[in-house]
Amino acid sequence: MNKKYVIASSILLPMCVLAKESEKKIKPNILWLTFEDTSPQFIGCYGDVYAKTPVMDALATDGVRFTSAFSTGTVSAPSRFCLITGCRTATMGTGNQRSNYAIPEFVKGFPTYLREAGYYTSNNSKTDYNNANANTIIKSSWDESSNKAGWWKRKPGQPFFAVFNSYYSHQSRTMTEPWQAYEKAVLTDLDTSRFTPTNGQFELPSFYVNSSEMRKQFSRVYNSISRTDQQFGEILTRLEKEGLKDSTIVFCFSDHGEGIPRGKGSALGLGYRVPFIMWIPEMYKSLSPWGSGIVTEKLVSFEDFGATVLALVGVKIPDYIEGKPFMAVPNPVNKKYVYGACDAIDNNWELSRSVSDGKFMYTRVFTPFQPWVRWISYYDVSDIQKEMRKDFSNEMMNSIQNEIMAPRKNEFLYDLENDKWETTNLAEIPNYKNIIRKFRNEMMKHAIQSKDVNFIPEYTLSLMKDKFSPYEIRQKKEFFPALKVIKAAMLCGNGSEVIAKQIELLANKNEFVTYWAAVGLFSQSGNLGIYTPELISSLKKMSYPPAKLFLAGVVMKNSNDASAREVINEALLDKDNYLSIIAMQLLLNLDIAQAKTFLSMVNQSIDKYKGVKGRDAVNDYMHVVLMRLSNKSFTY
Repeated sequence: MNKKYVIASSILLPMCVLAKESEKKIKPNILWLTFEDTSPQFIGCYGDVYAKTPVMDALATDGVRFTSAFSTGTVSAPSRFCLITGCRTATMGTGNQRSNYAIPEFVKGFPTYLREAGYYTSNNSKTDYNNANANTIIKSSWDESSNKAGWWKRKPGQPFFAVFNSYYSHQSRTMTEPWQAYEKAVLTDLDTSRFTPTNGQFELPSFYVNSSEMRKQFSRVYNSISRTDQQFGEILTRLEKEGLKDSTIVFCFSDHGEGIPRGKGSALGLGYRVPFIMWIPEMYKSLSPWGSGIVTEKLVSFEDFGATVLALVGVKIPDYIEGKPFMAVPNPVNKKYVYGACDAIDNNWELSRSVSDGKFMYTRVFTPFQPWVRWISYYDVSDIQKEMRKDFSNEMMNSIQNEIMAPRKNEFLYDLENDKWETTNLAEIPNYKNIIRKFRNEMMKHAIQSKDVNFIPEYTLSLMKDKFSPYEIRQKKEFFPALKVIKAAMLCGNGSEVIAKQIELLANKNEFVTYWAAVGLFSQSGNLGIYTPELISSLKKMSYPPAKLFLAGVVMKNSNDASAREVINEALLDKDNYLSIIAMQLLLNLDIAQAKTFLSMVNQSIDKYKGVKGRDAVNDYMHVVLMRLSNKSFTY
């Protein structure tokens, strides 16, 4: 295969002049082929010799393949919010999966501006925009959004922006649905030439036990991605048959990393980094700084995608859009860093922040008491995660595999170029101390400057949602002093030398500072027995419920105090979902023998809220707790 590989890093080829006047009159059609839950390691053109992705590989052969393209989130809804608005979740409070908070009215879906410029816009068919204004965004963005939508309903000669989202590679196919459902959804219509058998010779990530059962489960990844590739081939064939390929710019990319344990939902390269291929027809080569068959290291992130589309068609980019176009303007931005966020997923609360320069991925974990493989109902229903828990229980895992099942460090640095599966944490190597400091400072600076509102517990965001949006809350400096809150959070996982400071912060006037002090103390791996009287005294004075709960967990870790037990019991029965969720999170991370003493209260909560509207998802999480405490498999 003859490919002309040109690496375009921070120093790009000189930009071509903007399109000639004659070209400007012909607006390019733009086609987005988006797909679910896929990392570049499993695509043929990215080097996987076992992958069966000929359609994407062909696009890369004649197009541009990005090696440093990143989602802003590790799960779909926060990622899609950023894609449709060009805004990061930190500023809008949309980081938690399936959250439903209002965003400012001035924030539109970027296809709205394409429609105003005369484009026909269609979406087939996923939206999942993760905010209370989603229906308004859908209505203003799309001429049609349905599983029947496509460019074919536009007026004659009208330019189009069309999105097709393939669901075949979704986590439901790659791991969570039963094997029979996967066979029906993926294998039924998969071309036989594309099939990867359960005993295929593909490379299994080294953080999994290389057993026949794990290989069987992992074969789903290859077949699901290949079925996606097959679907894209069908769409492109129709495009060509209708004589539109030579006037259409194609974006082909996934919404975040691979739908496997320690992939999707993990603040790692495997959670953020996406395959991204652009194909540009000859008619519009002047809009691109690249040629054909090019590999570029240019750093791009999801907030840039909508801005780039607007730039390609000559539409003014609104000031509120945080992304910058990476082509089709005289001076495209060359980013030094991209930023990622991992927040709550279903009913598992998490907060990690990441920074990458394309070569390294730095992650700061603010909930290090949790392992990479966290307790999440949607994940734990899967055979592959059940197998992992069984391997861990039976002591079949090596040190690398064990590590992802245990509480985490609070800092990670991985070499994305030379450590394919991200198993060597460079943050533990003294020679990388200066690099770590650089990334740490950049991460903290970005969180403070953006006033990252997801550092406020969802308990409070939910209580205030009828009065203030998260966007407004983050700007109330006295209520949310971002610098103080994030500095308190930065103590999490820093070891015994910060215990005294964390205890001091329990008395802080700001409730979010007290919250992060309590979370940090719960994250302490050592015994805090000598501080127990002081902690119990602080517990009795604590008024902010989320902070009080975590502090109760700290006390329970180090004693069997009745007042701490009562705080957790009350939260398990509380009608506020978020307090119940925190209580369950404590039980999932306490010593197993101690957690079992809460079994009767967990069952009482399930009985109390059985069939109650809005409590189903919390009850699912309760069953995950029961699974952990009784050592049984989780089923819906």
